[in-house]
Amino acid sequence: MDERPSIIIVDNDKTLLLMLLEMFTSEGYRCETCTSAQAALELINKSCFHVMIADIAMPGMSGFELTEKAKKLRPDMVTIVMTGFTDDFSYDKAIEAGASDFIRKPFTKQEIIHRISHVKLQERLRIQSMTDELTGLYNRRGFFTLAEQFLKLSKRQNKGIFMLYADLDHLKVINDTLGHQEGDLALIDISNVLKATYRESDVIARIGGDEWVVIPVGNTGEDIEKIIDRLQKNIKYYNATKKSNYTLSVSLGISHYDPENPSSLDELIARADKMMYEQKRLKQTYLKQPHWLSGGVGSPWLEPAP
Repeated sequence: MDERPSIIIVDNDKTLLLMLLEMFTSEGYRCETCTSAQAALELINKSCFHVMIADIAMPGMSGFELTEKAKKLRPDMVTIVMTGFTDDFSYDKAIEAGASDFIRKPFTKQEIIHRISHVKLQERLRIQSMTDELTGLYNRRGFFTLAEQFLKLSKRQNKGIFMLYADLDHLKVINDTLGHQEGDLALIDISNVLKATYRESDVIARIGGDEWVVIPVGNTGEDIEKIIDRLQKNIKYYNATKKSNYTLSVSLGISHYDPENPSSLDELIARADKMMYEQKRLKQTYLKQPHWLSGGVGSPWLEPAP
């Protein structure tokens, strides 16, 4: 497996592409080039790149549009836009589109290499500030930063999206019975189940001690039923195959963002949180206490009351 840092360069100037290809290859990068934004998107969808450098003024799709679409596919990819038309574009426009930096043509080898090193460092620091240290998922700050982009896209496309809210059942029981180290392992385990269930492009975040959100999880009610069913099956598979001292179970809530009647992220969370607590209340009312310690008699799921 090629472990070199990877870069994709997008420009309709073939001479410049060849020059940059030779330059970055000599610097130790695995490098791909594309002459159109559409071709670049297809390649980015198939392969992971650490850096994208794209010209702003290209036929068909501009570098700004490409940046917006590419960052949705690969949120962690560092993006630098470049242009020779310095009077027509600005740094602010580049950042608004999701780029990490803006560079004017012509530029020297030292300048572009320095820019890449700088933005990669800034991106690492930014990601660290938005990442939950225990689980590796986004934290609350990361969720609000990235989820806002999905709401803007939903409004622009006039297409509603759903958000999932998940709460780990009985974390306190695990902590009190087995210790906080086992509780942390349970948090990590359910985070890994969520990562295995949802797409890499989805925002999966731990926003509280035992609370997670995922956005988007579909556009229709039909999507939601399938997605929740897949999550429950993955949790059930985990419980059946992993030799843990506890059993995982979650309570879930769903909220819908309607672009024709928009709501804030706080409102979406509040509605999903209310639905989740109603599910948890029903469990406590109609279902017996589950066997949270492995080795207990019965199903790893909550048992129906007699």
